[in-house]
Amino acid sequence: MNERELDELLADSIAPLAPSVGSGATALASVTKPDRLRRGHMPRPRWLMPVIVAGTVALTGAASITTAQLAVWPWVSLPDGFERSIRIPIEYTTDEGHVEVCGGYVELRNTGAGDLAALDAAIRARDWVGFGQDLYDRGSVVADDPDSELRVGNELYPELVEMTREAIPGVLTLGESGDTVAIGAMGLSCRVDTP
Repeated sequence: MNERELDELLADSIAPLAPSVGSGATALASVTKPDRLRRGHMPRPRWLMPVIVAGTVALTGAASITTAQLAVWPWVSLPDGFERSIRIPIEYTTDEGHVEVCGGYVELRNTGAGDLAALDAAIRARDWVGFGQDLYDRGSVVADDPDSELRVGNELYPELVEMTREAIPGVLTLGESGDTVAIGAMGLSCRVDTP
């Protein structure tokens, strides 16, 4: 079993929480989420989401969530009215030989019938092999970015916006406001595999 298969197995093995636990976690996440997320912008510090999730887990007693899951974007609570796409596989090898295994996500707000399904279908239909390495190779070096996540993220976000616009015509982008479907946030969650 390779690491991608393990990621997929873990993602498929998550059991839904009791409704009371989910509502408690949502309430806690809503109270503790940064103002940037409330305004629909990207979160800044990489460590902030795992801290919120860890606090939620500690308070709800949901000890079945593994530590590995706490640092991954899909296990972070969503604001009301947001829906998250399926995982977009993004892998690349840095110049130093570190293999980064990442997942990209698009979060939509004000979705209509079929919007999320259209985006997920576009993600499933695309061949993602080599996509992450291409982003890394095109990207510019960013200071204080040891895992090159900013380098890759800077190239990734315009690609995700374009893909979302193709899947959902008329979708608004980050920062635009309105009552129609919009991209509320995008995320990249990575881990390093040393060769």
